[in-house]
Amino acid sequence: MKHVIGADIGGTQLRAALITADGTIIAHERTRTFVEDGPHAVIARMLDLIGHVRAALPADGTLLGIGVGAPGPLNPETGMVYAPPNMPGWYRIQLRDSLAVPTGLPVVIGNDANVAALGEWRFGAGVGTRHMVYLTISTGIGGGVIMDGKLLLGRLGAAAELGSIFLDAEHSLRWEELASGSGLAAAAAAAMPARPDSTLHAMAAPQTVTAAHVAHAAAAGDDLARSLMDREAHLLGLGFASILHIFSPEIMLVGGSVALENPDLLARARTIAYERVIVDLYREVPILPASLGERAEVLGAAALMLAAAEAH
Repeated sequence: MKHVIGADIGGTQLRAALITADGTIIAHERTRTFVEDGPHAVIARMLDLIGHVRAALPADGTLLGIGVGAPGPLNPETGMVYAPPNMPGWYRIQLRDSLAVPTGLPVVIGNDANVAALGEWRFGAGVGTRHMVYLTISTGIGGGVIMDGKLLLGRLGAAAELGSIFLDAEHSLRWEELASGSGLAAAAAAAMPARPDSTLHAMAAPQTVTAAHVAHAAAAGDDLARSLMDREAHLLGLGFASILHIFSPEIMLVGGSVALENPDLLARARTIAYERVIVDLYREVPILPASLGERAEVLGAAALMLAAAEAH
């Protein structure tokens, strides 16, 4: 049976899994990234994880190679990672070769959000579609686009940075800056000093408040937090509507902690998106929670390697 290794390099965690061609995870390992140790130490830790899951390959199994999801910007053609904002010190790192040479295996790399999109399309809620958009709403906003059954990469693999849609013309603010978990926390921090009655003050200071604090306070009925969640739903809905118009997918899947841990928020954002689109055909597009959860990245990395193997 054919197997691949899916690897995920994140700012907090590293993960690797041995996966069959039908998406069954045979072995899975994870560890802390410790990004402050620098790229070479992180790559060494990833090689250790790869070695552990590789050891679980059945005697009659065939290992096709390694797919890797990593923070962008990166170039999937050259294997170069340029300067990910959440990975200090990762400037022009040749990630593909750093994994391929010591393992002796073919390696393909992709932007982590693109890879997660590929995972949902091949193994998750996007199975059977030809046109799909995947969004992750968490600390930031990322996305991946499948068009005509292929991952949309663009020049140098840098397409589909969906969080970089500009929504605030007056202040030149991007969707990610406004509506990500970080954006929601920043809005709370700015509003809290004028609202000493808010229960948010019992949870955190303006300097430490998070999107999760806002969601919990809103669920408990706090007026400030509820207004912040209303703003969040509005901003997400505007972004969704823009993406529906740009790509006209068959389905839009939304992952990430901000969306998946607050299903009412996603439902309200969906309603706002449908209210803002220009014709009914966009309202026919389901906007649904992604289905793979934290498995999306390793399964997507596996799908990336499987696609590369199938192309040859």
